[in-house]
Amino acid sequence: MKGITKRNLAPFRGVPEGGFAVVLALFWLGGALPGRSQTAVTNQVTPEMLQQVLSRLAQAEGEIKALKAELAARPVGSVATNMTAAAGAAPDPAWQQRLVKDEAELTKLRSELDARDTVDLKPKYPNLQFHGFGDIDWTADTRKSGRIPYGVSTYGGRNTFFLGALDLYLSSQLAENLSIVNETALGAGLDNKMEIDIERLYLEYRANDYFNLDLGRFHTALGYYSTTYHHGNWLETAVGRPTFLQFEDSGGILPVHMVGLSIHGAVPSGKLNLDYFVEVGNGLHYSSDPNNEAVQQITSFSDSKAVNLALTARPEGLPGFQFGSGVYYDLITPDLTSQTSGITSLPRNNQLIFNSHVVYRNALWEMMAEGYLIQDRPQVGSAHYSPAFFTQLSRKFGLLTPYARFTYYNVSRNDMLYTLAWAGGVNAGVHYGPSLGLRYDFSDFAAFKVQYDFLHDSGLNDASRITLQACFTF
Repeated sequence: MKGITKRNLAPFRGVPEGGFAVVLALFWLGGALPGRSQTAVTNQVTPEMLQQVLSRLAQAEGEIKALKAELAARPVGSVATNMTAAAGAAPDPAWQQRLVKDEAELTKLRSELDARDTVDLKPKYPNLQFHGFGDIDWTADTRKSGRIPYGVSTYGGRNTFFLGALDLYLSSQLAENLSIVNETALGAGLDNKMEIDIERLYLEYRANDYFNLDLGRFHTALGYYSTTYHHGNWLETAVGRPTFLQFEDSGGILPVHMVGLSIHGAVPSGKLNLDYFVEVGNGLHYSSDPNNEAVQQITSFSDSKAVNLALTARPEGLPGFQFGSGVYYDLITPDLTSQTSGITSLPRNNQLIFNSHVVYRNALWEMMAEGYLIQDRPQVGSAHYSPAFFTQLSRKFGLLTPYARFTYYNVSRNDMLYTLAWAGGVNAGVHYGPSLGLRYDFSDFAAFKVQYDFLHDSGLNDASRITLQACFTF
């Protein structure tokens, strides 16, 4: 049997031949059932049940062996007598009763195994899984005054310990092809008050490899980083996300979240291994009121909907590589209900976001390069372009992973949407800088990171920042 070695069979040493066959049959049944996962089989076929089956089989086989030994020990005359009995003479009643009993026992065991196929091996719903992520940090930088761009130095030049978000992730399978995913983050704002944010909440339907549907709030399939690394910092090699890919409420400049519908799956493409994403939902809310939520979760300020299209490839000829590109479109109606920004009127904007990425990952190396071009074209006036990109390289050496990252983005100062969304235009202009760090995985479920960042922001003094982070998952 392919794949079975002495090491694989170690847990079954001492099991009778027939019993071992039944063990293999149990696992074969679990693997052969269509739509059944190995997890479901493991949950249903318990060690106690196996022990009962093996004990009963061993007893029955022992009796059969004893009968064979007794028959072999009989003299030839006895055998002839038995043959005569088989031809019509009266058989040995005791021997016949023992054979009938053993055959009945084996038939009963086979019936029980057949019943497992239709009862015990079926997964039970709902099947809930829960995980959590958290981090505790210390940071300081040399910039003591002046405007602090969102997402660049959240805590300014202060020397401070702080709690990162406590990220709670759960998924529950409701049926064979239906499940729910939820990610809720608890974190403190700059006012030191704890807040609760539902970051992801969607119902997912998995029809087959080619058609899958998510309905709710999810991470927009923009590039690679946002679809791979979610809200748990333990998942990321570095202490946090690239600056411009920060979440909307932390100063990011991209629509990382969407409330709506996502359809995705594989594209028949042979060895190219193509996957597609088609997403429709509420775009971001560009408001002059800084207290307004950017992600439109309940009320959409505009009747138009954002559309995102993406395509990725993982060619078999280039193992470890992923390539992807996409385009995001939204017709934005600026919200001027509050005049805190001093802006009295803005035309509607056609926003296009082009993106592409190339990634290489294996057991030791991680290389990512991702670029964006944001085009905001007001219905009255000329278009504005804002480019952004980052590249990151890391390599594992046992428990240590040194890494380097370079981030760049340039938000057009003439783009009034960003001036509107960030009062005073603190994210306008050129921002760039390298980051160097080291991750130490001192446990399978906890890590320590140290990272140095050099920060250049047009209109501000250059700064150096250091961050220490202890992160974990459970």
